[in-house]
Amino acid sequence: MRVVIVSMAAGVVANYVRLLGELGHETAGILTMPNRRRPETAAQVIAEAPEGVDVVVVGSADRVAPLLRSYDADVGLCGGWGWKLGPDALSATRLGIVNGHPSLLPRWRGPNPFGWTLRAGDPEVGFTFHFMDEGFDTGPILAQGSAPLSEDDSIATLMERLPPLANGLLPRALARVEAGDSGDAQSDEGATYAPHYEDEYAEIDVSGIMGPLTTLDGERVRILESRLVDADSSAEPGQIVGRDADGLLVQCGDGPLRVLRTESVPRD
Repeated sequence: MRVVIVSMAAGVVANYVRLLGELGHETAGILTMPNRRRPETAAQVIAEAPEGVDVVVVGSADRVAPLLRSYDADVGLCGGWGWKLGPDALSATRLGIVNGHPSLLPRWRGPNPFGWTLRAGDPEVGFTFHFMDEGFDTGPILAQGSAPLSEDDSIATLMERLPPLANGLLPRALARVEAGDSGDAQSDEGATYAPHYEDEYAEIDVSGIMGPLTTLDGERVRILESRLVDADSSAEPGQIVGRDADGLLVQCGDGPLRVLRTESVPRD
């Protein structure tokens, strides 16, 4: 099949280009978009493109559909995109647009599935390839799978687990697309939405530590790694109950939490 990749994530693009080649499909083109938080990513996407494959940095959402049509593609393959695709874009390829979403849909539809997987204490991280429709992550499922999580997992370890999981699912998803399979309709039963975190959740109310972005010993830091500790403490939630070479021990609602790693954050 002729496939157009739609992504602003350089790692996703490189991975999809490699997999499509191994599966005998053609990367007809790559659409990317500006990333305001990481402006260098467009250049990284261009650098990852195979020789002879166009990379277009799309300037606005209404340009996606005509650009997709210009490649006369069988299918679009999306992963990590900042604009909702409208009806014109969804119908701009012969077989539709396939999206890779890092959750077990219909659980954690929306923009923050990583965060809510961890926040809810889910025992596994999922990945789903599905046809895109006009809803948010509501289209028919083509392939999905999961990998177990532990209390020591973080966003970083989730990111490490996902590529092998997605890579094992993509061949099955594309085979169904090529065969004309319309996928399995999602049920709304058990569906959950993963929005961006509310501002209040970004701060953990701890005396001496003020959350993922925190003031610690007078220095503004970001907490990079923490771990639950199997220990008893009668301290009130929010109190620092210990400090040693391994880091700070802070009392939380369910027990002590050890802060293992931080990084300095410049003050505004």
